Parts: sequence; C-alpha cells; structure tokens
Amino acid sequence: MLCLALFPAGLRAAVPALVAAALEQWEAGHEDLAFTQKTRVLADDGKVKEERIERYDPSLPDSRRWRLISIDGQPATAEQRQKWETAKNRKARKKVAKAPSEYLDLEHAALIEDLPASARFEIALRPDVARLLAVEKISVIITIDKESGRIAHIAATLRQPIRVLLGLARITDLDLDVGLEPTGEDPARPSGEIAAGSTAHVALSRLGSPLEYHWSEFKRVTSYRGP
Repeated sequence: MLCLALFPAGLRAAVPALVAAALEQWEAGHEDLAFTQKTRVLADDGKVKEERIERYDPSLPDSRRWRLISIDGQPATAEQRQKWETAKNRKARKKVAKAPSEYLDLEHAALIEDLPASARFEIALRPDVARLLAVEKISVIITIDKESGRIAHIAATLRQPIRVLLGLARITDLDLDVGLEPTGEDPARPSGEIAAGSTAHVALSRLGSPLEYHWSEFKRVTSYRGP
C-alpha cells in the first residue's frame, strides 16, 4: 500500500494488538448483515417525491436477496415487486475485493477511551484506496470488546460535505451507529446480536437530485455461498 511504501518497515507505527486481533476475527468469518433500507427521492424544495422500503438479506441467493416492501407508505403490489425485484436482483452481488483492514489507516489508530470491558479507537480511512473521496472528512470510531476480542460497535460521522464520483455527487450528511457485539456494559444482550436502535443514514445529492438512505433492523447472517 502507498503509505506503507513511503516508510521503511522499522519506522512504521505498530498496529494496536487489540485492533489487529479484532479485524482478523472479522475478516476470518463469513458473517454479513441483513438490513432494512429506506430510500427517499427528494424534490429541490425538500418534499418527498418517492419513498421505498426495501429489505436486503445476503444469506439468500442473488435472485432473492433484495425485496421491495412498500412504496410511498403503501404495501408494494405483486406487479411492483416483480418489476423492481427483477431489476434490482438481476446483477450478481458485488464481490468485495479488499478486506476491511485495507481501507483503514491501522498504523495510526488512536486510542480515545480505555474502559475495563472495552476500548474505543479512532481510525482514519486510507486516502490511497479511495482517491475520489475526501476521506479525511470522515471520522470512524471502532469499539472493541476486550473479553471476546471482537468489534462491538462501529460509528462514523461526516465533518463537512464531500464530493465524490468526480464531483457528480455530493455527500451532505453521514451518520453510522451500529452495535455489533455486547460489551461488559450490556451483559443482557446475547453475543452476536445486533443492538436494538442501530442505524445508518446518508444524505447525498447526485446530479442535482437529493437522495436519502436510512438503514435499520440489522441482523447478523451467514453470507450465501451458492449450492
């Protein structure tokens, strides 16, 4: 990677052991997240032109992984579902070429809170893996459960609007707050269960058209691997 190539091995900052172990566990498994997505297309005056509720489940085959639930507050008809789901599921799911650790500047992870049961780190994204995105304007916070060694919570915020896709789109708001694993502060929640209230939200303007995406009802599932 670019930043690793700039420094001799002896001068590179060490990756915190807790962070390295947690990401190794994350990348070793085949778990993924199912979620409900609310998509809102807005007019210039902020009024909603269209609103869809959709469900994504990566444990299902490609032809069934997306399901349309409602349009503009009304349950989707069989005709609407067939048309939308056929188009949405036509393409095979994208394969992630890079592991999560390859997007993060792990060598400069900053410990911002150290509790008996958990530790929180602020980790920047690597500019060299997303040249079209002003990643220095995004702050990512990862909480690690010390007992399990797994990632317990991921949060991210946008410090100021950023332009992406060569300026064709502009992200105006980003808010990620997803609890993945229990920490000692929440012993009642079973291991592996997604915390109630976990949400993610992105607002953007694409070719001048405002869009909003809101994700909720996360569920940990095993990714579909084919027959």
